[in-house]
Amino acid sequence: MNILVVTPFFKHDKNIASVRWTNISTRLAKKHNVIVVTQPHDDMDMNTEVFTDESGILVARINQKTAYEKFAVKYFGGATGDDWQTSSNSGDEAAQTKDSFVRKLKNRVLFASMKSKAKNYARYIVKNVIPAGTKVDVVISSACPFIEMMFGYELKKQLKCKWISDFRDLPFTKVESDDEKQMQFIMDKYLRIADAVVTIASRGKMYLVEEGLSCADKTHVITNGFSMLDARESVYVDDKKLHIVHTGSLYGGVRKADLLFKAIQIAKNNNPFFDYILECAGGNNETIVSTAKNYGEEVNVKNYGFIPREKALNLQARADILLALSHKRPGTLAAKLFEYVLNKKPIVLISCGKGECSDETDFVRNINLGIAADEVNFEQDTHSLAEYLLKQFELKSNSSTLEYSPDLSMIVEYDHDNLVKKFENLFVEIQMKG
Repeated sequence: MNILVVTPFFKHDKNIASVRWTNISTRLAKKHNVIVVTQPHDDMDMNTEVFTDESGILVARINQKTAYEKFAVKYFGGATGDDWQTSSNSGDEAAQTKDSFVRKLKNRVLFASMKSKAKNYARYIVKNVIPAGTKVDVVISSACPFIEMMFGYELKKQLKCKWISDFRDLPFTKVESDDEKQMQFIMDKYLRIADAVVTIASRGKMYLVEEGLSCADKTHVITNGFSMLDARESVYVDDKKLHIVHTGSLYGGVRKADLLFKAIQIAKNNNPFFDYILECAGGNNETIVSTAKNYGEEVNVKNYGFIPREKALNLQARADILLALSHKRPGTLAAKLFEYVLNKKPIVLISCGKGECSDETDFVRNINLGIAADEVNFEQDTHSLAEYLLKQFELKSNSSTLEYSPDLSMIVEYDHDNLVKKFENLFVEIQMKG
C-alpha cells in the first residue's frame, strides 16, 4: 500500500509532537511504501529537501510559510497557524477582543490565505514529491496546527484517494469567538469528505460527534503511545530528597501548579523533615517559578528553560516522581504522559480548569500510574496529594522503593507496534467501503 503522511513534525528531536508519526511511519514502512511530507527542522528555513531516510521513507521537508504568514508574523506577532494571528502588538485593547473588527478582518484574510495555501501546497506535493507512476492509496493528515487537515482535504481531491484526518489535538473545543466559528465552518465542510477521522482520546470523539463535525461510524480513537525501544535506564539520586521533575510547556500559564505547592506546604506541616527538589524544563515554566515564590518555595525549584528533548529525557530518568500539568479539554491525551510511562516512575497529574475529569485523568487512574488531582476538587485533592507525597518521601528516606504498581497488561496496549495495527485495520476498513 502507498501511504502519504502529512504532518508538521517528523523526526524533530526537540519536539515531542514528532514522536507519534515518527514512530508510526517508521513501523508502517516495514510493510508499506511510505511518503512523509513535513516541515524543515527550522520552520523559517525556506529550502525544500526531498530524500529517502534510513527507514526507506521518502521524506519531503517543505516550508509551509506563505507571504501572508510572513507578513502576519512580522506585524501581528505570534506564530501563524498556531494562534490564528488574533493577537495585536498595537496595544489597542479593543483590537484584542474576541470579535473586534480588526480581529474579524485578520481572520477573513488568514483563512482565505490558508485555503489558497492548502491548494497550492497539495499541487506542489503531487507534482514534486510523489514519484511518477505512484498511485497513493491513502493520505493521513495529522492536524493541529489546523492547516494539516486542509492539506489532507486538498490532497484527497487531487489524488482521488482515501483520506484519514488524524487530530493530535482538536483546534477548538468551544465556539466563542469569530476565528472558532470560522474553523467550525471549515471542519464541518471538510470532514464530510474524509473517509475516516481519528482522535487520540475518547472525549475527542464524543465532541466531534456531538457537535456534528463527524459521524460516529467513521470516527475512531487511536491514542498517542510510546516505543519500548525509547526506554532508558533510571538514575537513582540517593540524597533523601524527593526529586520531582516536570518537562513540557505550560502554554502561557493555562496549566498551573498551585495545587502542588499547597500540597507541599501541608506535607511540610505534617513532617518538618519533608524535603524535595522540583526540576522543570520547557516553555513557560517560569510560571512554576513564580507560583513557587507565592508559596515561599522558590529555593526548591530549578528551571532549565527550553531544552532539547534528549536532555529532557535524561532529566526525567533521574526523577523520583514525574509531574504532569494538564488543562482539561476534550480530545487531549498528552504524548508527555506516554513519555513518562517509559521511565517507570510514579506520575503526579494535576488537571487545571473547569469541567469533568479528562481522558488524562482516566489514563493515570485506570492504569494506576500514580495520583491524579483536580483543581475542581482543590481542597480534597490537595490533602490527598500531600498524603501521597509524604508517603513517597518517607519511603525514599528509608531507602525503600517508591510506591508504583501500574497495570502492565494495559500499558503494553499503547506501544506503537499495537497502534500501527489499528491504523492498518483502518486502512482495510476504508478500502472495503469503496
